[in-house]
Amino acid sequence: MPPIEYVSPFEDPIANLSQVIWPAVAVGYRYSSVTMRMTRSALLEVLREDYIRTARAKGLREIIIINRHALKNAFLPVVTVIGIESAFLMGGLVVTEHVFNLNGLRRLLIEPVLNQDYNMVQALVMIMVTVLVFVNFVVDLFYAWLDPRIRYS
Repeated sequence: MPPIEYVSPFEDPIANLSQVIWPAVAVGYRYSSVTMRMTRSALLEVLREDYIRTARAKGLREIIIINRHALKNAFLPVVTVIGIESAFLMGGLVVTEHVFNLNGLRRLLIEPVLNQDYNMVQALVMIMVTVLVFVNFVVDLFYAWLDPRIRYS
């Protein structure tokens, strides 16, 4: 594989996307595997519940049972895992950008540390914390949407 060199998306969008494929695969496989494993285990747990057995006894098709009854209830722990993994994602991106020699958070975070520009480091940490707080807020909103028993007043 040729070395990855930065190409602006305004100059050549196809070349810009092609340079991001391998870093996206490197980052995405771990998070997708964790999410899929959690989805599988939560779905298997929900499929053992009494209301699923009742839906099967009523003669509902399996696809309707899974889509309408099981997936919505099994998705609550998956949303939790996605929210938690987003924090690890931001930390892992710094390493991935370093390995693939991409400009991003790594360059913005490491260069000010080396140059002792503490104001920039504080600003970047504050931005990262704000993003994580926003992700946790979105996770809480998904909880209220997925589970009607949860209401925020």
